[in-house]
Amino acid sequence: CHCVTVNEDTHPHNKHTYKIGNMQLHHRGTTSGSNGHTVTETYNAKSKHHDKHQRRRGAITLAERFELMLPYIVFVIGTALLLAKVKKSFSPIDEKVVESLDTLTSSRRYEPRFDEMHGIGDKSRFYRELRAEYDAKFPVTAAAAEERLLYVASLKKRSYLPVTQGISYDVFHCPFEPPSGYPFAWPIMDVLGHWGPDDTSPRSSVYQGLCVFDYNDDYDKAMNYRDNEVPFIVRNDPQVLRTVERWAQPEYLSRLMPEEFDHRAEYSENNHFMYWMLRGGKGRHGKPKGPEGWKPPTKMIRMTYQDWLSKANVTDESLLGPDNPHWYFRLIGCGRQRNCDKLSAEFLFDELPFYQPQRSLYMVNPDQQKGIHCRFGMKGVIAENHFDGSRNFITLLGGERRYILAHPDQCELLALLPKQHPSGRHSAVDWSDPEPYFEEYPDFPKAKVNEVVMQAGDALYLPTHWFHYIVSLELNFQCNTRSGISKDYQNFIHQCGF
Repeated sequence: CHCVTVNEDTHPHNKHTYKIGNMQLHHRGTTSGSNGHTVTETYNAKSKHHDKHQRRRGAITLAERFELMLPYIVFVIGTALLLAKVKKSFSPIDEKVVESLDTLTSSRRYEPRFDEMHGIGDKSRFYRELRAEYDAKFPVTAAAAEERLLYVASLKKRSYLPVTQGISYDVFHCPFEPPSGYPFAWPIMDVLGHWGPDDTSPRSSVYQGLCVFDYNDDYDKAMNYRDNEVPFIVRNDPQVLRTVERWAQPEYLSRLMPEEFDHRAEYSENNHFMYWMLRGGKGRHGKPKGPEGWKPPTKMIRMTYQDWLSKANVTDESLLGPDNPHWYFRLIGCGRQRNCDKLSAEFLFDELPFYQPQRSLYMVNPDQQKGIHCRFGMKGVIAENHFDGSRNFITLLGGERRYILAHPDQCELLALLPKQHPSGRHSAVDWSDPEPYFEEYPDFPKAKVNEVVMQAGDALYLPTHWFHYIVSLELNFQCNTRSGISKDYQNFIHQCGF
């Protein structure tokens, strides 16, 4: 065997022994092979052939590899910088968006809750972990359901017996078909005289004309009344009771809405809240203006849940009088609705699964849902009498509210502000002190109304165009959703200018 060494300068693998033909290569010197070429020449020729073969198989150099990966590297660095900027400079709501994206792109598999709807609601890791914690505390079992029913019943501090004067049916045992003249109504001054709206002290009896149905026992009745487009109350829906139970835990809503999140709210110098929106004629700088001498009855603000609670949850009655400042806290879950407060409170579609856009007792036409709206009221807050242009399902999830209702056929008697007014479709009469308005609106005392006190777990169906006047009897949580328009009462509304 002819053993020779390979020049280290020409051998890239200088720690190995090679055999070319009948010759072995070590690490010293050069020599000629049997074909007349030097070993170095022979090795270089084979090395070039090997490199050419590797390139033909797709092998690339480190520099070429880096050049191909450069766009991806730039993309990754740019995305990281962008997310860092978002988290640093945007609001906590936007941080929640980033968290949601992190969750959606996570390799970890998430099993949706049984009451969660695809594409709707809060998909953030924060919310899912919070719900998992409380769902473990309050499981969905038959035993837990019985305990929950008793627990929610214990939250109701008092009973309100219906006045039986003149009414022909028992509101707690209503027939399958709505009775003639349903719901029964009484003269407005009898109702207001019996219980003045500024007085939040409870009464033992109320002028109630609405039927009350148990969700489990009277579901078909409730559906029939809804299909007949008449108002009613439904109680003891297991889904509603689960929400009431969670929201009754003192810390839950504060954890659900951390202090870094603020939401819409309304402020009034007294206890009266009247919706308003400027429209029509233009004022200075091309902005809409109200009638001569008009000023907004409330101020639109933003505040955290904790800030609102500190103002609303007071026990000193001297701070709750009708002439003292009051605050109304609001949440909006947009869902599929456009031009809305996107991402402000999408968790409402998870907290209130009975309001998800799918056909149910609460949802007549899911395609026409206008989001979920919640209003948290402090004791004494009054929402002035008005009608809405779509059907409404209202649920009380804590506390008590008094609703005074009027049939749309009472429209011409209720002294509504005209359509062009910033508060059009609201009553011009102060129901807490109506007598000074009788000279200007002499037909007002002829109107007829009925009332009902809603308590935690109650849901009220309110058809399109029905009038409602609301008094917060204590701190309370109310949410509602709308699902389309019925035209059953449209003629009455048209006759009074709307």
